[in-house]
Amino acid sequence: MNTRIIINGKEITSPIAKAFLFLGAIIVAALVLAIVIFVLLPIIGVAVTLSVGFIVIFIVATIISVATMALVTVIVAWLFGAAEFRIERIHKRK
Repeated sequence: MNTRIIINGKEITSPIAKAFLFLGAIIVAALVLAIVIFVLLPIIGVAVTLSVGFIVIFIVATIISVATMALVTVIVAWLFGAAEFRIERIHKRK
């Protein structure tokens, strides 16, 4: 192994110690990668899925509420006649 490992100012020369350090580094990297892949990414995926779901629900609810208000307006106008609101000045300036 051509890699130099220095801990606390001392070089580790034992090939067995170097092998254990390399193996430990690989295991730590694999554990971190496993946590990211199997824990964090699904949580992020759930968060993204929920946020997209909420957006879709709000869009659908808005469309349905507009359609419902238009339908109710048409039915009320058909039953009771058209309603009209006017705002006029009582005292007109000369």
